[in-house]
Amino acid sequence: MRKLILPFLVLAFSVVAAPQDRLPAAPAPFRHGYYLFLSDPPIACEQCYVPLLLTAAPLEEIAKDPAGQDCDLITTYERDSVYLHNGILHVGPSDVAAAPRTIRVRKRNYRYQEITAAEVLHLLEHPLGTIPVSRPFLHSDLPPGPSPDALIAGFRAVK
Repeated sequence: MRKLILPFLVLAFSVVAAPQDRLPAAPAPFRHGYYLFLSDPPIACEQCYVPLLLTAAPLEEIAKDPAGQDCDLITTYERDSVYLHNGILHVGPSDVAAAPRTIRVRKRNYRYQEITAAEVLHLLEHPLGTIPVSRPFLHSDLPPGPSPDALIAGFRAVK
């Protein structure tokens, strides 16, 4: 029994006492918000559901970063309310064209427009908006993103 406990304690202590440079870094908080406006021909009422992309760095910097960046994707209804928290989406440098301000997300082409932290906060703090719309439960195929409270805290720090 002691032979099993001692190696476990040594391993546990070494993890707790590990130098900071070996611990995984926490992801940077999202500080930038972009509405994505569909450039491709719409399917049904697709233009009513405007994606909101939250990023830690400006999209222009992501376009230059060979590794790209994980971003949080939220679907809004008419930019008035949160329809679906889609989750984490990886955006690579080949997805962003900074000069024409275009981005490719989930096999669709969009123009992007940055919005202020105050606009993002308003949407996150009032997710039901003012336009009545049915919000059926939809399952996202993306990994979950930060909670609305964590997003609100991050954007309050920008304000």
